[in-house]
Amino acid sequence: GYDLDASQARAGGTVGLTLYWQALAPMTADYKVFAHLLDAEGRVRGQRDGIPRNGELPTSGWVPGEYVADRYEIPIHDDALPGAYRIAVGMYQEASGIRLPAFAADGTPLGDHVLLRPLEIP
Repeated sequence: GYDLDASQARAGGTVGLTLYWQALAPMTADYKVFAHLLDAEGRVRGQRDGIPRNGELPTSGWVPGEYVADRYEIPIHDDALPGAYRIAVGMYQEASGIRLPAFAADGTPLGDHVLLRPLEIP
């Protein structure tokens, strides 16, 4: 799940995003999380990538069944135009850049990221 705080969403501002992850099985590798703010054409207009919990909780340390709250402040490019935006979220291996596949709760494949609800930048 996630919580989205768009109260500061404007060109040059930020979007606050808290992601809630649950480890379903032990993870032997460390992955980085990406949160990319996309405009209507799919161009990245802001992003924040990092190891969960500001680098303090690598995925290899997650315990099955554990829930992890993971906060990001996504900076918005100064030249971002007003309009509708989406945030794409996923995980990748830093060394290779290979993204993990994403799945819906019912197991339906979603590709290599999840798109969050739209938000408006005035």
